Amino acid sequence: MLCQITDNEIGQELMKLTLEQKIAHGGHPVLRWMMGNIFARTDPAGNIKADKEKSAEKIDGTVATIMALDRAIRCGNGSGGESVYNERGLLIL
Repeated sequence: MLCQITDNEIGQELMKLTLEQKIAHGGHPVLRWMMGNIFARTDPAGNIKADKEKSAEKIDGTVATIMALDRAIRCGNGSGGESVYNERGLLIL
């Protein structure tokens, strides 16, 4: 079952967590650099989105962070804290 969460809510949540200094990345220099490169734009509907074309440099790590936050908010951890890898192990291709 999918939750009704919009892209705008993800953008607002990331902004809130960032301003509250609740995003922990261990001071990783590449992610810090990518976060500094982000250009956020607001579309006519009021949605906050990362604009890759207007961003000065690479922002891939920031976009991955946004996608991970989206996944965490939409799905949570319905397995009671257990990792899927404890149940099925790693898949090797």
